[in-house]
Amino acid sequence: MIPTWSSRARAAFAYLYRPLQDVDAYIEDLHDTVFYTELFKSVAPKNVRIARVFEAGNRGAVVAAALSHDFSKRRAFFMIDGDFEWVRDEPPPAPSVVHRLDAYCIENLLVQEKGGVQVVVEETVVSAADASALLSFESWLRGISGSLLELFVVFAALNLAVPTEPTVGLGIGKILKSSKKGAFPTLDPQKIIQLTADVKRKTREVLSDEEASALEQKIRDRANSLSNSTDIISGKDFLLPLFEFHLWHCMGAKTRRNSLRFRLARHCDLSRFQAITDALSAC
Repeated sequence: MIPTWSSRARAAFAYLYRPLQDVDAYIEDLHDTVFYTELFKSVAPKNVRIARVFEAGNRGAVVAAALSHDFSKRRAFFMIDGDFEWVRDEPPPAPSVVHRLDAYCIENLLVQEKGGVQVVVEETVVSAADASALLSFESWLRGISGSLLELFVVFAALNLAVPTEPTVGLGIGKILKSSKKGAFPTLDPQKIIQLTADVKRKTREVLSDEEASALEQKIRDRANSLSNSTDIISGKDFLLPLFEFHLWHCMGAKTRRNSLRFRLARHCDLSRFQAITDALSAC
């Protein structure tokens, strides 16, 4: 069982590790220290030691900790997910002391060809070239991105219009095909169309059709302006599970989500994390 530490106990860890690292890094998620510590060790500049990443508990706690931190006494790095706030291109909270990811969440940066190819190589014992052919990463991504992009455009609009309405929390299961036992899950285009229509209707219960359409178009334009438009799709709840299902199909065998996430972090192209590297260097 993973222990649940009090906020005071979590704060005490920072003091214990100070002799071992140059920057104290804080993230939102609980029970994710091992993953983030390994990731930060990989992406940190060579002159920045990271021995342990600390859990603030949630987005608000990260921001509050950053605002109360005395940077003149101790170097520190505070990171939050992009979430819908970033998707809509809204200003980040406390930008001078908090680093907001340039993506919906950290998992968006993990879903990439390099890491996927390595997982296929290790699981199927084939060459990297054969693994790349099996994965067909770009083809797979194009196949899922169109309908999901539109779904997340309307999710982001509904989240602004009615923040209490469920969106990402509905989960990937709402748009998967009903499959036979043992079959690997796949997207159901009709379910995506239906869910998108339902979300648009809910937005229009609060906003006029003209207001809702204008908001959705603004978000759509924002997505199209990004170098990776799929970064507006929740990596944790949608892209990573779909990538995992695709890997299962390629390999003919299942993986464990936490293990896959860790392996992708170890094998991915670190250029996707350059903004974090630069921010750690600037602390």
